[in-house]
Amino acid sequence: MQENLIRTDLIIESIEASKASGKDPKLTVNEYTEDEMKITEAIVRKDQEEAFGKKAGTYITIDTTAIVENDHEALLKIQKQIAKQISKLMEKHQITDDMLALVVGLGNVNVTPDALGPCVVEEIFVTKHIFDLHPEEIDDNGFRPVCALSPGVMGNTGLETAEIIKAIIKDVKPQFVIVVDALASRALNRVNKTIQISDAGISPGSGVGNKRKELSKDTLGIPVISIGVPTVVDAVTITSDVLDLLMRHIAYNLQHNNPSNNLVPAHMSGKKDLEHVELPEESVRKSLFGELGMLSNEEKQKLIYEVLTPQGLNYMVTTKEIDTNIADLTHIISRGINLALHKNIN
Repeated sequence: MQENLIRTDLIIESIEASKASGKDPKLTVNEYTEDEMKITEAIVRKDQEEAFGKKAGTYITIDTTAIVENDHEALLKIQKQIAKQISKLMEKHQITDDMLALVVGLGNVNVTPDALGPCVVEEIFVTKHIFDLHPEEIDDNGFRPVCALSPGVMGNTGLETAEIIKAIIKDVKPQFVIVVDALASRALNRVNKTIQISDAGISPGSGVGNKRKELSKDTLGIPVISIGVPTVVDAVTITSDVLDLLMRHIAYNLQHNNPSNNLVPAHMSGKKDLEHVELPEESVRKSLFGELGMLSNEEKQKLIYEVLTPQGLNYMVTTKEIDTNIADLTHIISRGINLALHKNIN
């Protein structure tokens, strides 16, 4: 059960969980801001795989609210940032401009929060067929051969995604793979706002506890660059985060000498940056929430898990704007991939 509570697709959440438990992550982490986006680059070594539950490799996290705010100018900057980070990983693995790329979109196109991968594949600029059949019609200066595939899900095909991709690699012989998938988060404020790019591979369905065979250089024999965005969060996380936000909301009103407004809903009292508000003192938390207010975040999540899971109520939940969010994410990720693969694309 403990693994279920702290298991996450995002390296940044693994680091936070490690710090919250009082452990030193001891990872090489570089944080910086570029074009109003927070970029975090973490490197997991081979000897750190077990501690973090993550394969060794480079993990790049792009945090931005532009996706959910429909900021067009910012969305253009994000796609260029995605292209930049993909290019860095390609350079790390000595992937040259003429190497054949296979882009794979994981997920179920019939389930909106899980449709990111297949939707991205629809907008990839594929060129392998032109290089094969009509090489005279393409200017290969700045363009590379690219093929793309959406293998579907095991429930529809009866086949492991890894088996399908291995068969294609054996016959088509791409020299590297880019995989796009929807992930799950352990924080409400990261849903549809965080993009993770990594060369450590990916395990389809792992975010919702439906783990399939991993796709990585170890299993496929060629470099694998994964791109993922958390589009869902579980009910345990929602309940825990809401309780935490409620406590911070009360602390905010106490700090601003407005105790009578403690329990006024946020939409009535105005939006506040509650994430950076310190929790109320222990005596206040205990008087308002009893023993529940004294629990650590880990203990609180464990208790909620024990209550919801036996009842079958630990649902996976997404936002009401998920259709628009997936459309925006599809555009910026597909264009970021296209920019990284084809240097002369407009």
